[in-house]
Order: sequence, then structure tokens, then C-alpha cells
Amino acid sequence: MSGEGLSVSFRRTSMTTKSNQELLREFQKIIYASPVTKQMKWYGNDHSVEIVEHGDEELAKWQQEAVAIKDAFQFTISVYESWHDDADLYESHNRDDSFVSLANEFAKDNWLMYFSEGFPAEWIETETIDGKECWNHFNIKPDDKNIDKICKIWHHYGMCMVRAEQFGQTEDMKRSYWEQARESIKSIMEKKKHEYSS
Repeated sequence: MSGEGLSVSFRRTSMTTKSNQELLREFQKIIYASPVTKQMKWYGNDHSVEIVEHGDEELAKWQQEAVAIKDAFQFTISVYESWHDDADLYESHNRDDSFVSLANEFAKDNWLMYFSEGFPAEWIETETIDGKECWNHFNIKPDDKNIDKICKIWHHYGMCMVRAEQFGQTEDMKRSYWEQARESIKSIMEKKKHEYSS
């Protein structure tokens, strides 16, 4: 039976006191005592929840890129394809015992930034210039001089999205959170925009 991987994303703060390995052991205990194990593949206590952390050169390139921001890390689990039958147990912030809700609470308890929308990366926008539609590619570099501010904006955006889910806010409201975050980030990120005409 095949499956796939799910992850939750964090960044250490100046208030985080435990090592990444201590955090991993703590999070493993929380997950192993929760219903999240229902669709999880079991590889023993040490490997059923694993950590992908910034600076680990033994990771595959795509994994290194996933945690390219300094102090970033992810906890990952492998799940069976049938996890979709219990999607709320893995993706819903409306369930206190879901994978993402447990991650959110864990972050609060350990002075971590929890990124419900993953780490800030890139997006594409269209605009019309001189009658031509242009595609603008905005790419956040992990070494951007304002990466700490960008992460704060992205974290705030993620928390707004969590609340939007919990309170049943409209898609328009969610879109407005994204637009606010995007414009705030664009105003401070190093300008490495690529334009494409169509």
C-alpha cells in the first residue's frame, strides 16, 4: 500500500530554549499518543515522526530548499493513501487533536513560529503594462536581508488563515489576508522580480 508524506513547518525564535532534537522527541510523544497515528505508517519510535532541519547537508536538495531559511525545520510523517478518508485529522485546525492543531499548540508552548501555510517562497502575479499582459514572478530568497520581517508577516498571515478556518470566514476574507501579506512582503523584500510578457 503506497502513501505520501505530510509535514508541519516551524522556525525557532529568540525565546526557543530547547534543541531541535529535544523538540522532536517531545512532538513524537504528542503524536504517538494522539489519533493522528490512525493513518500513519509506523517505523518505530525514532522514525515515525522525523525532523527536516535547516543546514542538514545530508538531505536531498529539494528537502534542503524546503527549510532553506535559517532556524527553519519541519516535522514529517508518512501516511497511507487512505489518509484522505480522515483528512480533517491531518489538515483541519477545527479539530483540537489534528496533526496541524497539535503542531500549532506545540509551537505556542515552545516559543516557535508555526507556519500553517508552509514557509514563504514565491508567487506569480499578472499585470497589464502598455496593453500587454505581463507575468511577474516574486521569489523570496532565504538570505533576503529582511527575512526575519518577512517571516513575521508570513506567520501573521498563517495565523489569520487558521482563525479564518476556525470561524468560517469567507473566501473573500481569506483572499484579503493573502493580499495584505503579499503587499507587505513586496514592500520590504529585495527586488528580484522577473517579468514575462504573454
